[in-house]
Amino acid sequence: MISSLKISNRARPLLGTIVEIGVHVEAGLCSQEVISKAFEQIECVERLMSRFDRDSEVSKINRLNVGDELTVSSDLMRVLKISCEISTLSGGMFNISPRSVVDGDVLKLYGNERIKRVHKGLIDLGGIAKGYAVDQAIECLKRANVASAYVNAGGDVRAFGQPHEIFVRHPSEPNKSVASVRLHNNALATSANYDEAINADQSGMVVYPKTVQRATAGVSVSVMAPTCMVADALTKCMLMLQEKVDPLLHQFDARGFLVHGNQITSFPRKINTLSSHAN
Repeated sequence: MISSLKISNRARPLLGTIVEIGVHVEAGLCSQEVISKAFEQIECVERLMSRFDRDSEVSKINRLNVGDELTVSSDLMRVLKISCEISTLSGGMFNISPRSVVDGDVLKLYGNERIKRVHKGLIDLGGIAKGYAVDQAIECLKRANVASAYVNAGGDVRAFGQPHEIFVRHPSEPNKSVASVRLHNNALATSANYDEAINADQSGMVVYPKTVQRATAGVSVSVMAPTCMVADALTKCMLMLQEKVDPLLHQFDARGFLVHGNQITSFPRKINTLSSHAN
């Protein structure tokens, strides 16, 4: 029975945050090897997709001249394809090259993992790669026949098996929680632009594509979806679209809620597992 399993967990600094992996195992069984393999999956994604690593595939793409082509990994192609899909369905609200001066994608995707640069503009997968890394770790744990586990990468969380409770930070008072969600075989991601007075480091802030204006401060959004990659990307869309986000959430079998002050608004339907509090 899953309920009789004991949890074994570890945390490491990865993806620009603290990543925690928890595995429920039978008493006496060693889970450290499987947790290590899950961390290796996350490291692999980070090596491929970090814009801060000069040797990453993202950095190699950013050095391409217009007209150049490159063969990339299946992992990166998968993330690029879903990024393009979400960008199209969101009307460009999600954009991996938000500072590009052109309308449309800066890359053209082909079969056999080939990409071509068609416009100038740096790409940045910071709005989706962390969620993909969580998904890859989860798939690794499932392949190891783990009955129940969770992966939490700084608030991008996915769990299977035993329900896992997540506390969502208050956007204006990040040291407090404003809501909790019990995850069961799904994922949750949260994005916020915290008040400048609270968080002077806005390196991860969400901006509107093209205008590069900052999305509303003091507001957070959380999205629950089947995969963490999708949940991660949709939070950026929801933070900008807010009440117009319902059709996009429906497209991906997702739901979410927005926190402004102590008010919680659910989209497109009430999340029954949500409870609000401040502590």
